[in-house]
Amino acid sequence: MDRRVVITGVGGLCGLGTDAASMWKEMREGRSAIGPLANSELHDLEGMTGAEIKALPEHDIDRKQLVSMARFSLLAVLAAREAMRQAGLSCDEGNAHRFGATVGVGGLGWDVMEETYRALLLDGARRVGILAVPKTMPSAAAGQVSLRLGLRGPVFGVTSACASANHAIASAVDQIKLGRADVMVSGGSDAPFAWGV
Repeated sequence: MDRRVVITGVGGLCGLGTDAASMWKEMREGRSAIGPLANSELHDLEGMTGAEIKALPEHDIDRKQLVSMARFSLLAVLAAREAMRQAGLSCDEGNAHRFGATVGVGGLGWDVMEETYRALLLDGARRVGILAVPKTMPSAAAGQVSLRLGLRGPVFGVTSACASANHAIASAVDQIKLGRADVMVSGGSDAPFAWGV
């Protein structure tokens, strides 16, 4: 348990910016991301405010992959990719079993729940989409990070309300100190803006 653990890369997206550098800059300048919600996918929530991510950064995740993800999972994948790039790390078949991920999620795939409720209750659908359950589970973000980065070590989600990301990071440290992994991608993700939330 004497193994030293260090943070070698960071990534992130929030209402202040779509990468870690722009987020830090805006925070240092004392800016707030809270304002009117503008996303048309939120079913015209007039007068609602929040710290919304107005636009996602350019990415190469194709439509087939996007269909399998709720928004909180996509945000986790984009942040994890940035952290891996910043750290100068890559995962290949030779070391994939030594790379893992822990992602904290305070909620679940609210956007998918919203779509599902609308389909069933308003549109008269007789069944839910086949991916509805795996997309909404809080552990989905960690699973998607693992899939998209090729990680084959310890991978799990952590859900403990507002402390989820902190607990995920502490759990990642434990995985390294216990010798279960050499590299852990860790953090938190949530995307709570939906009509029913």
